[in-house]
Amino acid sequence: MRAPRQHWIPARGWTSSVPCISRSTRASHQTGSSTGVTGFRVENRALRALTTATGDVIEADEFVLAAGAWSGRLAQELRLGLPMQAGKGYSLTLSRPRVQPRHCAILVEARVFVSPMGEALRIGGTMEMAGLDETVKPIRVRSIVEAMPRYYPDFEPADFGRLDAWRGLRPCSPDGLPYIGRSKHVSNLVIAAGHAMMGVSLAPITGKLVAQTLAGERPDIDLSLLSPDRYN
Repeated sequence: MRAPRQHWIPARGWTSSVPCISRSTRASHQTGSSTGVTGFRVENRALRALTTATGDVIEADEFVLAAGAWSGRLAQELRLGLPMQAGKGYSLTLSRPRVQPRHCAILVEARVFVSPMGEALRIGGTMEMAGLDETVKPIRVRSIVEAMPRYYPDFEPADFGRLDAWRGLRPCSPDGLPYIGRSKHVSNLVIAAGHAMMGVSLAPITGKLVAQTLAGERPDIDLSLLSPDRYN
């Protein structure tokens, strides 16, 4: 179904430029993407430094907390109230599907999405509230696989039988709105988290709003409803 004034963007086209942007960025301090934060040093209501799992101590004038589903846990270490629940989702990707749908689709009754990705096909779904547990539950994966033939008769559950299921945690806030803005309790901390299933879609505007906030500029939109302090 096509809805008037609605559009979709191929995932590969949307994200293909990210590695190029990352390579062209020169930061004053770089850590690995899997480097954990183990502690903070706060003085006079300002964050002065953080400590990483590798023992590095990183000092800065401004900090951004954008750690997805783990943002709430890190906020607790800063004594901030940032309610966050992780919503686990699963997906499977066929590198050579027997039939390639022309458009992405949402199978509403089954709560499954179908995304053509170049020559590959990705299906996924579910919203499992299980904290930060990243365990893959076969019954959840099976419900996604079994739904596919009901909507696309050319497929069989066996087509997905040997695939490893990917899982990820969506950062969900109680009211469904993301947290974007400066913390009133830690003066040099900007928070950008809680985008749930809209993280990729809202990334460009979130990045712009964060940049404007860090630069001391007036954001393009009123951030009061998105305040990180709205539950404090």
